[in-house]
Amino acid sequence: MRGQIKMFETVGVLVVFFFLLIGGSVFYFGAQTSSLEKDRVEAQEQESLQIVLKSLYLPELDCSFLKTQKENCVDVLKVEHFSRLLRNESVMQSYYEEFGDATIRISEIYPEGRSFVLYNNTPAEFRDARVTRSPVLVYDSIQDIQRFGVIEVRVYA
Repeated sequence: MRGQIKMFETVGVLVVFFFLLIGGSVFYFGAQTSSLEKDRVEAQEQESLQIVLKSLYLPELDCSFLKTQKENCVDVLKVEHFSRLLRNESVMQSYYEEFGDATIRISEIYPEGRSFVLYNNTPAEFRDARVTRSPVLVYDSIQDIQRFGVIEVRVYA
């Protein structure tokens, strides 16, 4: 009889121990999952910001005035020609290493509302899309006018 009671106590202690172990494991792995998701989102945001900076400093788009460059400025004529050039599949592939699966759009905000899709490589299937916007000057070299605009980068994951 005493042996059965000791055995029952041992089994009870083991059951409680395993419940605590399982509960702690569920909590720990849940915290790890949320931490990994947070790191993934942060990496996507960094990638999106890097693409914005790469596209702002492309020599193909910059506003240059007698050997000087303006910060955060794109030439509208260069943007139009570059977006036409990127419609060619072989040229698009050469910029894939720089931009990956993303869409880059430059929009004039004031005074007009023109918009240019600079690069568009939308995958057939994606889970998430991260959007980063940055202000930019849009320079029209023919009319010698500067307008306010936004560069929008949408990175697909």
